[in-house]
Amino acid sequence: MARVVVVHPPTSIARDFIDYPYMADLGAAQVAAVAREAGHEVRLVDALALPGAGLSERSDGRLHLGAPVSAVLAAIGDADLVLVAYTPFHRPPHRDEVLGELLAGVRAGRVILADCYQSGQHYVEADGEAILASYPEADTYLKYEAEVSLPAVLAGDVRGVVRGVEPEDLDALPLPAWDLVDLAARDRFCAAFVAVLGRSEWAFPIDGRTLPLVTSRGCPFRCTHCSSNPGRAEGAPKTQRRLSASRLRAHLEELVRVHGATRLEVLDELINVNERHFDSFLEAIDALDVKFDVPNGMRADYLFAEHLEKMRGRVRTVSVSAESGVQRVVSEVVGKRLDLAAIVRVAGDAHRAGVALMIHYIIGLPGETAVEINGTLSFALDLFERFGAIPAVQFATPLPGTELARGRRLPVVTDWGPMFQMAPSQPGALVSSEELTRFKRSLDERMRAPELLRVQLTYACNNRCTFCASTTSGGERATTTRDDLARHARRGVRAVSFEGGEPTLDPELIPLIQHAHALGYREIAVVTNGRRCFYEPYARALVRSGVTRVEVSVHGADAALHAAHVGVSEAFEQAMQGLAHCVRHAPAHVDLAMNVTVTARNVDALDALAELALGAGLTRLNLHFLTPFGKGTRALAPDTALAAEAAARTIDRFGDRLRIRLLNLPSCFLPRYEAQIVSDRAVRSSFTHTETVDLPAFLAARRVKKQVCEGCPRASVCDGFFELDDSSQPRWLVAAV
Repeated sequence: MARVVVVHPPTSIARDFIDYPYMADLGAAQVAAVAREAGHEVRLVDALALPGAGLSERSDGRLHLGAPVSAVLAAIGDADLVLVAYTPFHRPPHRDEVLGELLAGVRAGRVILADCYQSGQHYVEADGEAILASYPEADTYLKYEAEVSLPAVLAGDVRGVVRGVEPEDLDALPLPAWDLVDLAARDRFCAAFVAVLGRSEWAFPIDGRTLPLVTSRGCPFRCTHCSSNPGRAEGAPKTQRRLSASRLRAHLEELVRVHGATRLEVLDELINVNERHFDSFLEAIDALDVKFDVPNGMRADYLFAEHLEKMRGRVRTVSVSAESGVQRVVSEVVGKRLDLAAIVRVAGDAHRAGVALMIHYIIGLPGETAVEINGTLSFALDLFERFGAIPAVQFATPLPGTELARGRRLPVVTDWGPMFQMAPSQPGALVSSEELTRFKRSLDERMRAPELLRVQLTYACNNRCTFCASTTSGGERATTTRDDLARHARRGVRAVSFEGGEPTLDPELIPLIQHAHALGYREIAVVTNGRRCFYEPYARALVRSGVTRVEVSVHGADAALHAAHVGVSEAFEQAMQGLAHCVRHAPAHVDLAMNVTVTARNVDALDALAELALGAGLTRLNLHFLTPFGKGTRALAPDTALAAEAAARTIDRFGDRLRIRLLNLPSCFLPRYEAQIVSDRAVRSSFTHTETVDLPAFLAARRVKKQVCEGCPRASVCDGFFELDDSSQPRWLVAAV
């Protein structure tokens, strides 16, 4: 018998890699067990469990995963035969320079490359001869699942490409040889990996001792994008093979009780398609009292409330795949036999069970329209808003070997990993790559936006703005209390904006700011007309109260134009002096800005207002387009297209000195300025409701969608167009001002 060294090698990966390269050593552990059972003297060199293993930056922007090549070569030493695990992260058939360096340094009688395919990874089909041409140091390439063919390959002088076959009986395979791995060193690698990657939240965390396993292989479904069962013969049905209940229990018990696993990473392609198998798994998990995650996801139509109840407290995130939010695309394009009603049901069940849910979607499929993409994103956002189901949206990626790639001329890609998240690559998509990127960027913008608590602190105001609702509210004091701030803080809200009316008229403003700061609010804003800050002691107290942003409203670059908007002749002088006091006393972390409501009277003065902001020592200017609340009427509004062009000219002239943001303007008016447009849906606002009006509901009712909205890539962060009436309030209230 031979001295065999099985190697899980280091590799280079993109920052946005596919799946879980830090768990790919499962394949090497499995084939090591097979080689040992065949009677060979086996050592397992795992680059993830050697001194110096971790995640490190490379000069080309990629990351090095595992120990240095020199450390791996030193651990290999002398051997009759070296078998090196070859994973999708090596970017077949492209020559991975790290793997190439390793193979060039190996000194052995024979060198075998082997897929060690376990399922649960995105398999990249490639010609075996092309792979051997990329790695001439290897004598043999064992393709697909290795276990059945491996004993004969090890025993004889087999050269070239050997096609593996699917093991029919998973129970007959030995359990992975984790006893040959320094698991304490592997734990240190995982901790280093987490630290370097720096993700703040992990849907599928690595903590304690996290070990991978599969309880089944393959998937019986034929979704067009999937690369499962890669070794099956042309036209052969897809199948799934599962461990028996007794073997499954034995496997789990060994991982937990012998190897000390505290969390299991279950890499099955579809663990819950067989109810008895899934029930056996959950029962064994419960008996062992261990945590687990299933990052490849489950079928929603086989996942029920009783399963979620059993998983509560054991999983960080449950994952299911919808692929699309449009039934036609699911059925006709993806070929997924799934009723989307099952996705909605599971979202509700998970929410009620208190289990975090992630739902996977794909955009950019062949034959999918822009309107259908928005249908998917709308479906995803609805389930997020109703049930907290996290949308995970990827680009359709035609991995070689999938139905999605069949018959299409694929782009030349040396690493498919980042394509899922970063770059559309599907030939024949109806929507261009640029537009697909905008669709995904819009959703990401919506999801990244922190929730903002907007507090209408008081209805009273010492201005009488032509476009404002504060004088028609029917009262002076709103009902926000310290308890309201605490309640929203407990929900995880960390941003609050105190508004009005005029909030500085309320004696509770500064105490509430201080209370919000004590509660852990990280962003605390005040929107004010600035007049009370004319009194320097008050301005100093305000900017040093714990506030992080003060926005002062100025609607004209001189006293006359400002007074025409606010109805008070001395307001301009007081506001500008108030701004000067704020600039003088504000700590460095306090952001000061000027707010301008764009009207028919000041639209030609935007440049002058930008000059005014710069002269006041500000670095930020917010241009607000009119909303149909209060006295914001058609008579006050400029032509939106012309106003947008005026705003664009101001950005062009002053954007290098001022951060200029445009609010309440649909992106379609200025597509080149999306970076400056703050869509209202991109700020997930919660309101302390007043006694007289539910502002979010009121504004939503004033929105209209037009035909241009149906396929717009910005639809995720834009509710459409505001319709301004002649008067949005009783005429006598408007006329009295």
